[in-house]
Amino acid sequence: MENKPKIVTISIPEYTIDTKPDYKDVGSRIDRVIADNFEGAFLSRALSVSEHPRLTLDQLAEVIIRTGTDKYDPDRKGVAHESFEPYKPDLQAGLIEINQGKIVGESFSKDIRRFYENTLLDRGYRLRIDLIVLYDPAQMVPATKLDDSRPGTEPHLEQYLWRFKNPKDKPRALAGLVKILR
Repeated sequence: MENKPKIVTISIPEYTIDTKPDYKDVGSRIDRVIADNFEGAFLSRALSVSEHPRLTLDQLAEVIIRTGTDKYDPDRKGVAHESFEPYKPDLQAGLIEINQGKIVGESFSKDIRRFYENTLLDRGYRLRIDLIVLYDPAQMVPATKLDDSRPGTEPHLEQYLWRFKNPKDKPRALAGLVKILR
C-alpha cells in the first residue's frame, strides 16, 4: 500500500527576508496550520526553496514525495558537512509533538528566526522557510557516529541527525508537507 503524505498549504505573502520577519506572528501561523492538520510526534525539517535554485516549491515537494527526501543531489554538500559526515545522516530534523491541537515545545517562530539570522552567519545570506517536511519518527533511527577517528558535531546536535529505518523505501517515512506560499 502506497503511503500518501498529507499536504497542507498556508499563504504568508508578507513573510519575506527583505526585512526582518515578525518571528512570533509568522511562527504562530505556521504552528496553527500544523496543529490543525497533524496529531502526534513528528520529525520536522524546514527547507528553503532558495537552496534548490533549479526547482520551484511544487517541484521540490514532488521530489520529496517521490524520493522521501530533499537530498536528490549526491554531490551537494550541506552546511556543516564535515561535522556531520562521521554520522552519515540522511537528514537533520527536530522532534515536535502535536497534542490536542497544540504544538508541545518549541514554536516554529524559532526556526523563522534561525533561518533569518543564523543562516547569514553560516552561509552568508538569509533564508525564508518555504517548506516544512514532517517525518514519522517510527520510520527513522538516530544517526550514531560511525567513524570515531574523526571529530564530530557537538553532542547536543546529535539529536538532530537521523537515518531512514528502511533506506530502500524512504517515502514510507514521509508523514506530511507544509507549503508556505509567498
